[in-house]
Amino acid sequence: MKAISNIALLAIPFAFAVHAQTKPSNMPSQAGENGDATFVQKAGEGGMAEVELSKVAEKNAKSADVKKFATQMVHDHTANNKELATIAAHENIPVPKALDSEHAALRDKLQGMKGADFDRAYVDAMRSDHQKMDDLLKSSQATVSTEELRTFIKKTEPVVEHHLSMAQNLKVE
Repeated sequence: MKAISNIALLAIPFAFAVHAQTKPSNMPSQAGENGDATFVQKAGEGGMAEVELSKVAEKNAKSADVKKFATQMVHDHTANNKELATIAAHENIPVPKALDSEHAALRDKLQGMKGADFDRAYVDAMRSDHQKMDDLLKSSQATVSTEELRTFIKKTEPVVEHHLSMAQNLKVE
């Protein structure tokens, strides 16, 4: 009986060690956790910024073409953000709830602008942000671990490339 007690006492630390290393089933996979969470954070921030900045453009832009582009950005990125949020929820990865400080400052700056000055600043931001998003999508294809995120990236990349081309071709005064 004493031998069984000693074995049981020796097994307790092992059991705690195994338990400590076991993640809950609702947590993202360990191998891709950092890549997945980083991607969701950056893509979520970028998508949210596209919508917020484009809503300002719908009000403040002078050019009809810039307003039309902004409306398409609101539509496309709203749908894309919802899809990303659904995937993130499946993987138990939080999505950003507010703009990052850089985009919040840009939104605040743009809100105080009108006309051709606004159009130039907004279009420059769209060119830059879409290039950054295109780079993120390309680099994240190898770092995300879930098939859902890889499929999302494959589906989103051509749309972002098209948006980038549209932004580059926008004529502003």
